Amino acid sequence: MTKTQKQKTGDWGEQCAASFLLKKEYKIVARNFCVHKKGEIDIIAWHDKKYFGKTLCFIEVKTRKNSDDGSAERSVGKKKITSLFTAAHEYCMQYNIDIDHTAIQFEQISLYFVSGRLQINHYDIPVD
Repeated sequence: MTKTQKQKTGDWGEQCAASFLLKKEYKIVARNFCVHKKGEIDIIAWHDKKYFGKTLCFIEVKTRKNSDDGSAERSVGKKKITSLFTAAHEYCMQYNIDIDHTAIQFEQISLYFVSGRLQINHYDIPVD
């Protein structure tokens, strides 16, 4: 099956995000972790956080071409965050991650390709 231009752009963005994270010393352990009909996580990585130490990070990647209007950030709403949490819980169950004793962080990387220049924004997703 051939990929659409949107899928190709998304794949390119995820590769750029992975390279960005590796430069920040994240250790990527999974990409495109999918829970059938419940959710998907673009990148899962371990990172040594300043205040929490070794932290399991679940990272959503959004890529936009020719736009810098914040649409990537706005595209991650309550429904997407709920599916991220569901998929993260499933990942922890499958890989025997003790969620009561493991620091966990949800993050978003937004990539914009504007006027031939890549802009990367990296955020923590607050958990209520």
